[in-house]
Parts: sequence; structure tokens; C-alpha cells
Amino acid sequence: MFRTQGIADTDWSARTLSNLRARRWEERVARLREAGDGALSGLTAQQLRSRIERGWQAVPCRPVPAQQEEEALRVVLEALPRQADCLAISEHSLLERLLMDGGCAALEELEELEAAWALRHRLWADVGYLHGQIVARLDGRLARPLREALAQPAHNGVRMRVFSVHATLSGLLYIAGALDDRAPQRLFMEQVLQADPQDEEAQHLAQQYLWAAYDCVDYPQGVLLVHAALADPSPFANGAYPPEAPELDAAQLLGGMQGVLPVEEPLDAALISLLKHALRPSQDAEECVQELRLLAKQGAPLEAMRRVLTPKLCVLETPAIRYAVRALWQGVPRWEGCHAPAHRAVQ
Repeated sequence: MFRTQGIADTDWSARTLSNLRARRWEERVARLREAGDGALSGLTAQQLRSRIERGWQAVPCRPVPAQQEEEALRVVLEALPRQADCLAISEHSLLERLLMDGGCAALEELEELEAAWALRHRLWADVGYLHGQIVARLDGRLARPLREALAQPAHNGVRMRVFSVHATLSGLLYIAGALDDRAPQRLFMEQVLQADPQDEEAQHLAQQYLWAAYDCVDYPQGVLLVHAALADPSPFANGAYPPEAPELDAAQLLGGMQGVLPVEEPLDAALISLLKHALRPSQDAEECVQELRLLAKQGAPLEAMRRVLTPKLCVLETPAIRYAVRALWQGVPRWEGCHAPAHRAVQ
């Protein structure tokens, strides 16, 4: 989903993945109102027009609200079978919950909330409060067509291709930090949709998938897909050329898909081993090291990483921990444009 605002903090502790996700949750929740009965029903003329204008469907304008809602429903139903094939993984999972739970599902995690926003942009569902709880509510008129679309024999084949492309793009984002969205669009069209590059509907389906599946930001040359942990994408957005994935071997790409490169694994393991019995009960050693590694990839200074770690410790920092943090900081490959004294190429 498109980020609602940039990061202005100079404090690196505010740029950890957990803090970014917490802030993202707060920003999304702050925009919520009472959940309607689906995406289109019960809206005023102004609300309906605004919902359609902000949605991902091109709906011809109609003068009367009832006609406009009818036209929007017609467009949604027409596009629904192919869109159901091309949902982001989180959207597909939430949609299955909605269909199993009678069209209403409580949302407790950021991934679910953003999936609900994506379904809202597709004009399939609404998201908001119901009896004090954050929920997604599916338009009841879409339940049967969606069940039929998901039951099509070809659907599972397309979904397997979606999983493959998702793994590839997630790996590339971990390695590169950010990507111009044009190459990922082509990849999705070729490998998932197996469509002609000039197919405009396929272009829109690929674009909507990327918007739903990854963090996105506008930049002068188009749209950037950015890694969820990249707090400040400006080094990429202000570059002379659109960011592209580097050339990789199979081991590097597999490491990117798994969220840790081969060169990073021993550095992670050494620090995790030292932190397992040195952290406060609420902290997890693997998650803590992952956050430190992701800060290092963004060019965080060594002292900033130590300041992030210190409040998590239940013991004084030992020389061994200090050495392992320095080794991680020195050995982690930086994302292109993220300045740090120990800049490395991908290994």
C-alpha cells in the first residue's frame, strides 16, 4: 500500500521495523470511521463519488446515486474473476476469512488492516469500526461471485504463479531496498498473467497487485516499491536513475527470499547466541537482531545501533556483545545510496 507519510525522525530508534509498523497501524486506524455494509451500499452521493474516485476501478460517471452505484457494481463484477486471481497474498487470505465468517472479519494486525484497505480500493469491502472493533465488511452481493471465482480450476494455477513472483520480488526488495515498479509489473504480466505487454487490463491488474502487496511511494520517475523496513526512501527517490535489482546468483536470491543473505547468516547467529539470555523477557533475540541488521542496511551509525539495543538488554552490555554488534554493522551489505562507513556490495 502507498505510505501515508514519510519518516521525519532523525532518531534511529524510531526507524526500527517494529516502530515503523506501530506508527503505520496508528496512521491507518486514525482514518477509520464506522464500517459500512460493504463498499458501496448506504453511502451518500458525495461519499459514493469519493469512494469511486479513490478506488482502483474506472467507473463511468452517472448522474443519480442509485445509477452510479449500479454502474460501479457492474464494473466490479465484470473485473472480479481476473482480480480474484491477482490478489496480494494478504488480500487473498483475508478474503477467504470474510467468505467463511459471513462477510465480516475482525482485524488485529497491520497486514490484515492494509489488506482490508486494498479490498476497499477494489470496491469489494469496507473497513472501519463495528461495535468498537476494527473490522472488514464484504459487500454481500459479491460473496457468491467471489466463491465461484475462487473455485475455478485455473485459479489455483494462477495463485501458484503469484506465490512464485511474490517470493522473487520480496527477495529483490530485501537485496536492493527499493525498485522502480516498471520491471516488477512486466514480471507479473509475463509470469503470472502470461499476457501481452500491451494488454492494458493486464497492466492494471499487475499495478494493483503491486500496490496491494508492497510498500509504495511516489517519486519523480513513477512509483517505487520499497522494503517495509526502509524508513527513508529519499536516497532512492532522489537518485539520477531508477533503482534496479543488482545481478545475483541463486544463493543470493534465495537468501533475499528468506530475509537474510548468506554473508549475514553467521553474523546473525553469533549475536543471537549472545542475546538469548541477555534480553528482557518481552524481547526476542532473533527479532532484535533482525531489526539491528535492517538498520545497518539503511546506514545506521554503530552508536545508533547500540542505543537501540541497550534498552532491550537486562544485563550490562558485555565486550562479546559489543564485538558482535560491530561485526554485524561492518559485515551487512548496505542498500544502495544508504551511506555508512562500512558500505559493502551484495555478497
